[in-house]
Amino acid sequence: MTTAETHAIHALWETMARAWASADAALFASVFSPDCDFTTVRGDKPPGRAGIAAGHDRLFRTQYASTRLEARIVAVRHLRPDLATVEAESTILTAAGAPLAKTHALAVAERTATGDWHLTAFHNMIPAIPKETAAVPQPTESEQARPRLRHLAIVAKDPEKLAAFYTSVFSMELFHRDPDGSCFLSDGHLSLALIKHRLDGDTPLGMNHFGFHVTDTEATSAALVEAGTDKPAERFTDRPFAEYRAMDPEGNWFDLSAHGFGGPPPSSSPDET
Repeated sequence: MTTAETHAIHALWETMARAWASADAALFASVFSPDCDFTTVRGDKPPGRAGIAAGHDRLFRTQYASTRLEARIVAVRHLRPDLATVEAESTILTAAGAPLAKTHALAVAERTATGDWHLTAFHNMIPAIPKETAAVPQPTESEQARPRLRHLAIVAKDPEKLAAFYTSVFSMELFHRDPDGSCFLSDGHLSLALIKHRLDGDTPLGMNHFGFHVTDTEATSAALVEAGTDKPAERFTDRPFAEYRAMDPEGNWFDLSAHGFGGPPPSSSPDET
């Protein structure tokens, strides 16, 4: 692959950054093929270029309004003269330059018959926190199997303001925002969901639910039934976590998940992949 072709691949991310700065969703989506296989950090799959444009148009008008994107190509692997895989790191910044979110993407770039390059696949991921270089005692098999409390959810009037509080005072990491303004933070072990309160809803403000990361949802469900609670109900959601919702004997809600709750994976996670 020539230097010009490598530059053409880098230019795709330069176009994305330029489009982000001008809130031009159509220009942002133009670097993707019409049928691009795009996966967001939450596991959503917008339908091709049109879906990518529609999704980013919402982002540019809501929580990512007046933000900019900085992208860095980490590696380009040339599979064929007309095909390459690309690793890229991106940071979303406020107008003042404060980081809002970071992602790591693996993409497939392909040259068309007209000589232009576009992205035919794009998988966005939340980067993992680097592990400590010092030796860390490995958990025993019984410790790995023990359910871990990994998630808390609070219904908040102003998730953005509350997220700023937890990030500034407790150094939590903001790793995602939902289109409705809900914010998701992590301390590297536990995720904190700050859910936007709906004025027309009946969900009260404050603590809403918590969640356990488990290795075997069937075994945990059986233990709950044996303890006298209802069998956990499967949650019909497109998110790749919080698969089951259960209730303790006093009516407190909690989630069960074998996939975790998003954010940087904890070092002692029972299912660290």
